[in-house]
Amino acid sequence: MQIRYGEHRLEIDLKNDIKGLDLIRKTFPDEWENILVMAVDGDPASLNSTIPKTATIVDFFDVSSSVGANAIAISTTAVMLCAAETLFPSVTISVEYSYSGGFFCRPLAPENLPDDYILKISSKMSRIIEMDIEMEERILTLEEVKKIPQGRFKIFNQAQFETIKVYDICGFPHWFLSPLIAKTGYIKHYRLQSYADGFVIQFPNCFFPDVLPPFRESPKLFSIFRESEKRGVLLGIEYIDHLNERLEKGDLKDAIHLYEALHEKKIAQIADAISFKKEKINFVFVAGPSSSGKTTFMKRLTIQLRINGMRVKNISLDDYFIDRDKLVPDEKGNLDFEDFYVVDHVLLSQNLTDLLMGKKVILPHYNFHTGKREMSQIYTTLGPDDVLIIEGIHGLNPKLTEDLDRESVFKIYISALTQLNFNIYNRISTSDTRLLRRMLRDYQFRSYSVEDTLKRWPSVRAGEEKWIFPFQEQADMMFNSALEYEWAVFRHRLLPLLYKVPVDSPVKAEAVRISKYLELFLPLPTDVIPPTSILREFIGGSSLDN
Repeated sequence: MQIRYGEHRLEIDLKNDIKGLDLIRKTFPDEWENILVMAVDGDPASLNSTIPKTATIVDFFDVSSSVGANAIAISTTAVMLCAAETLFPSVTISVEYSYSGGFFCRPLAPENLPDDYILKISSKMSRIIEMDIEMEERILTLEEVKKIPQGRFKIFNQAQFETIKVYDICGFPHWFLSPLIAKTGYIKHYRLQSYADGFVIQFPNCFFPDVLPPFRESPKLFSIFRESEKRGVLLGIEYIDHLNERLEKGDLKDAIHLYEALHEKKIAQIADAISFKKEKINFVFVAGPSSSGKTTFMKRLTIQLRINGMRVKNISLDDYFIDRDKLVPDEKGNLDFEDFYVVDHVLLSQNLTDLLMGKKVILPHYNFHTGKREMSQIYTTLGPDDVLIIEGIHGLNPKLTEDLDRESVFKIYISALTQLNFNIYNRISTSDTRLLRRMLRDYQFRSYSVEDTLKRWPSVRAGEEKWIFPFQEQADMMFNSALEYEWAVFRHRLLPLLYKVPVDSPVKAEAVRISKYLELFLPLPTDVIPPTSILREFIGGSSLDN
């Protein structure tokens, strides 16, 4: 059996089945407080689980990995739910969406809570953590799960699973997306921060492994989440079981048209806001993290601006990449294309300034095959009725536009901020939605395997945390590109590819995690997706392609 933990590799001969915690004490005795969860032949599991002697590979994960960070996040949330349900059994806490390095949570009947309920829950959490309670995992058959009266298991009504892992929290079973940590004492840091009509629960993560992330208010982003939440209520699709029921009945087509219409309405509102200031605005920056749908959004925004009588030209920040042979690799020999300084922002600033002064400018084009920048043979100018849309992940960075008059610039932040959740306690990660998009796009259009994309994803996420998310509140307007039914579209396309990730791959546990989530969805054929949909950027068949 091979044991893997970070850069460590061990080969052992296992004579008998062994509990995960016991194997850690045997192989990494100094790390028992840091290792949070494991994967046995790629299948994520609690450290309280038994490893069969027939297993070939066991991976251990701490908070520096996405698997370990996911486990501590969900485990801390589980302890919060335990504390809340013990103190206030008549009130349900809804875990809704990612916010400020944690999860925004909201009581569904706040009138039944005392004013200091957050402090009481936090104090109860501290006592539960101090007691170092074992997070005992049980395996139930699907038939046993369906007999449990609580609606939190409705998600499995259409599931094909034979067994479900559950945890008894506060006297009744809960299902969670990730295996929980072995004991509550593994939780070293947490914070409940009052916010809006609820609170944010924070915990360490990959980027803040030893401390809590700072709490940063993002009112514009929060308002977009709230707007999307209302959309889910309006259309009656808030949780996966709602979506699956609609798919079973075959009546999702109307909802698809409504979602797409809401997208188009929002894009038109953004176009109107730009057009209202058209005498002053010359440049529109469209920015957002990977696989947000920036390209399709830019094309649809162009159409709306043209309807408003504006002339539109487009460029990409990718065309300002510095030649690949001039980039300095990191300590592992990798090139970081998310770094702000791989973009020649000096040349970009000069080009934009010249355009603003009415000069003719030759714009660059980056050749991804040769890794070199080439210059166009055509001059570009910016007329009095023209607006230039610049698309790229760094578009909100103030350093990019510091030489321009702020009134001449309109900034748009776009991301896939998923509103749909698995159930009231388990949220769908917005980064997971973008990961699905990127895996399919890379496989279909860029000749990358799903395994390649999964290996690259941590560095992409690190770049987003450093270069994109800190500037999102700089945006003049935001656009949520998520569509509540897109996981159902990805299901049958990505599952076969995820299953093929080899068991010895370092990202096998991530592949299994994502595949288990996708298996909860019923499939949705792609022929019902409109040709102008943002989803077409990732599944193909867009009528907006040149």
